Amino acid sequence: MKTTIKIIFSALLFMTMIFGCSKDEDELDPNFINASITINNVGTTAYIFIAIEGNGASAPLNMENAPLTLKIGSRYQVVNLAGLPHPFLVRGIGNTTLLAQNDVNGIFESDLAVNFIATDTTVTFTLTAEMASQIAPYQCGRHAAMTGNINAIN
Repeated sequence: MKTTIKIIFSALLFMTMIFGCSKDEDELDPNFINASITINNVGTTAYIFIAIEGNGASAPLNMENAPLTLKIGSRYQVVNLAGLPHPFLVRGIGNTTLLAQNDVNGIFESDLAVNFIATDTTVTFTLTAEMASQIAPYQCGRHAAMTGNINAIN
């Protein structure tokens, strides 16, 4: 019996190495991105969504400060073509900062389930149910007019 289990396990391990992971296994990877959202700025007055690829995110494209809808439990990467002169922030109720691309510390940045990563051009995070319960608008970290609603859905 032990020999049979070892043979089956070895065969499965070999098949995984040869054929790779299935999509379902990729989605269990904490770095798997469900949707990539590309944004840019219109001066100091607005963000615009240029492209949304993948599942779980939606917004009108090329509309100033458009509402953004995100699915709870999905992982997102926001590609900020405006870069650090217009750092992308996710705000919470009462104007708290949940996540920030700049040097501001958001209250969910150290949450392991959110798995927050920020660079000069990207913000990557998982929208947890806890974070969704507090989410308010997105906003530029330097220009208050660059803001729009975030709607979290199941």
